[in-house]
Amino acid sequence: MTTSVSTVKPVNFLVNFWDILTAPSLALERVSTVQTRSWWFPALLSVVTPLLHVALTLDLQIARVQKGIALSMSNMTPEQADAARPMLERMLQPNALLLTTATQVVAGLLVTWAISMLILYLGISLLSSSPRPNGLWTALTWTWTPFALRPLVQLVWNLYSNSLIKYPGLSSFVATGKLADDQRNPVFIATTQMDIFAVWHLVLIYLLLRVVGKLGTGSSLLLTVFYAAIQIGVHLLPVLTAKLTGAG
Repeated sequence: MTTSVSTVKPVNFLVNFWDILTAPSLALERVSTVQTRSWWFPALLSVVTPLLHVALTLDLQIARVQKGIALSMSNMTPEQADAARPMLERMLQPNALLLTTATQVVAGLLVTWAISMLILYLGISLLSSSPRPNGLWTALTWTWTPFALRPLVQLVWNLYSNSLIKYPGLSSFVATGKLADDQRNPVFIATTQMDIFAVWHLVLIYLLLRVVGKLGTGSSLLLTVFYAAIQIGVHLLPVLTAKLTGAG
């Protein structure tokens, strides 16, 4: 049984952050009812931490991009390689890499959040009653806390080992060691999304459905599984499209 709205009090955003880690049901109820403007903190965190990760591992990131460029150019004719070289070299500039990362992070978040809102809003509306959009949006952004913390955890490992993570998530179990082939493998792409932070996010989505959506255990679990399948499908879309069009 959740706490009644009348007993939920606004708190500092850092308290919300602590509670999303230690008392997520209470935090999600609070941010969806009395602190619907608190979405700015997890949203900002979700943008800043990936950029911080790239900025502090810039040499490693450039080395990875260089390997990717070398692989791409090896599949080109000499004429194509000469034409593409100036553009590819610009990609290796630190400012260009940071700008590209920032664009990808912001665009990716906007698209993913839009899809997530659509899934959750329609799912809750079909299984229960229409939720308050601003409350649902705020709660959704707070469920992104695991993904906002993931770059910081990865950063510690990167700085300690002086290397980037080669196979994210569970992808090491299906990786062939051939980057080009792996990037065209839907199973490899799907398993890169499977880690403890993704599981943590899904737990928060389940709690959101229970607390904000007022759904039962079965309905919340079913919608969480559907939500996870759609999210993985979105990541697989470029690979599947390439295969269907013959480009992969």
